[in-house]
Parts: sequence; structure tokens; C-alpha cells
Amino acid sequence: MTRVYADPVIDGFDLEGLRALITGGSTGIGAATARRFVAAGAEVAVVARRSDVLRDLKAELGSGCHVISADLADGEAIESVVATAVEMLGGLDVLINGAARADWMPFEDLDRSTFDAMISLNVWAPLRLVQLARPHLLQSAHPVVVTIGSVDAERPSPGAVAYGATKAALAATTVALAKELAPIRFVQVHPGLIDTPMVADVKADIDAHGDLFNLAGRFGRPEEVAGLIHYLASPLGRFANGNVFRVDGGALVMGPFDATRKRDTS
Repeated sequence: MTRVYADPVIDGFDLEGLRALITGGSTGIGAATARRFVAAGAEVAVVARRSDVLRDLKAELGSGCHVISADLADGEAIESVVATAVEMLGGLDVLINGAARADWMPFEDLDRSTFDAMISLNVWAPLRLVQLARPHLLQSAHPVVVTIGSVDAERPSPGAVAYGATKAALAATTVALAKELAPIRFVQVHPGLIDTPMVADVKADIDAHGDLFNLAGRFGRPEEVAGLIHYLASPLGRFANGNVFRVDGGALVMGPFDATRKRDTS
């Protein structure tokens, strides 16, 4: 069969030669993204707190993966991460801001220190990394920043007032930075409930009660979110800019009035 498309972008999932910095990358969505990027030909520098888990990831992925042990809740640690990654990679084409925290608590228990800590890691850290990465990204032919948000930015959950606020703030920055820092592209991914360590307690509760929380009827897999991130960072994704992309199993098309417990149909 004769190929219809002559544009090489049609084959644009190849990431050969791209250099990516991935924060929050030792487990969950970040680790799945690192695996996918390396398999597609990219070279990655993965940032996380746990050096032991990073060593395992490095051993798994080989020479295409570099690791940086740093806690981005520490303002001083943020300042050196980009320079370290650029030295390892020889430049920077992709920044993936995935490091975050989610403290689930009733609003009446929320205190200023918890709120400030969440703002610092979930909002300030990714913005500061963009500031530091910008000079290096501008040397790339196709620079892109992918931010990992949450559907809580669009439909916040009870018990997650601060978390939802931080993810909504990131959505606003994605749009603003796309306008202000062109030609760097800025896109954001809003996962629903994904089977990661961050939501282990939530998953245990939902599994125990049999909640129907999305149309898919299950938690998402980190690899399913990583596939969308791959697309957005690839040549095929270069028309996407200033956008938020949701991957939630159909959670937000179900209004809160739709969520029910599973019914016994036997």
C-alpha cells in the first residue's frame, strides 16, 4: 500500500537525541515516563529524593538515564538541579515538572505550614525550574515544558483544598508562560486517579467500598499517562501549546451526582 503521508512528523514519536529533565521521577508517572523516553531514544536526568530507588532505576535503564538525588522542597536544592542535569546531558530540550506532594486532610485541619509547604513544592519549585532551565531550553530547536497537574485542578476533591489550589495555579501558569516565553512550548497533563504510591491510601479505600469513580471503572496506570507525555514532547506534539490535556478514565464527565457504589446485580 502506498504511503499517503510524506511529512516525516507522521513518524514523530522517535525521541532520538532529545535531552529531558524529569522531576519526581523515581516512581509512578515520572519513572514510567523515564522508561518510555529512554526506550524512544531520549537521554534523561531523573530527580527524586530517594537515592536507593534512583539507583535501581539507573541500573534498569542504563546509560540513557542519569539520576540526581535532591529534595525540591529544599529551596537551595532547586538552584543546582538544572545545572547538574545540563552537565550530565550536554543540554536540555524537555523539562517535565512532576515532583509534588498531596496531603489529604479536612479543611479545618489545614494549617499555614502545610499550605506553605505545598505551595513551595507544587507551585514555586516548577516555576523556579523553568526560570533556571529557560536559557538552556532556548538553545534547543524544539523546547517544551510538560507539567503534571491533576483533575483536582478542574474539580477539586473534598479533603484536598490546598492540593487542588496548587494544581489549578499550575494550569494558569502553563497558559501564561506559553504566551510569555515563546518559542518554548508549555503543556500540562491532568491525570485522574492513577495507581501510584501517592494515592495508595485512596485506592485502598475505594477498592474496599467499590466506588464507581470514572467510566473506566479502574485506576489508571502510570504508563498510560506517560504515553500522553511522550506524545506532547515528541515531534507529533509540537502543535500543542498552552493547553491542558486530561487523562482521567472519564472521571470528569461523571458529575458528583453520578458517583455511586457498585450495585449487586446478581
